[in-house]
Parts: sequence; structure tokens; C-alpha cells
Amino acid sequence: MIGGTGEILFLTCLAIVVTIIHTFLKQAGRDEFAYLTLVLGLAVGLIEVIPVILDLFHQVKTVFNLY
Repeated sequence: MIGGTGEILFLTCLAIVVTIIHTFLKQAGRDEFAYLTLVLGLAVGLIEVIPVILDLFHQVKTVFNLY
């Protein structure tokens, strides 16, 4: 199965946590750390999503007998 509720819930929780931390840091005047939090959250999200996308491409390749 491609994706699943586990990945969706993880990304949702990650977005909520990153948003809360970003808001707190921005209100505290720590803009550099706030943006670093956004970049770190984006990196963690991409690390979680890239294997799912690779699995999707592999399944599409096998369905259409490519290569």
C-alpha cells in the first residue's frame, strides 16, 4: 500500500509542532531559530515522504512494464 494513515498523521503532527515552535520563537524575537525550525521541519517531512514517492514510481513502473 502506498502511503497510509501513519505517514499522513506523522506529517500532520509534524506540521502542528513546527508551527507552534515557529510561532513561539517568532514572538520571542528569535527569528533565526524560527526559520531554522521551518527548514528542519521541511527536511524531516521530505525524509519521510521520499521513500513513499519512490515506492509509487516503482509500482507505476511495474504496472506499465517500463524498463
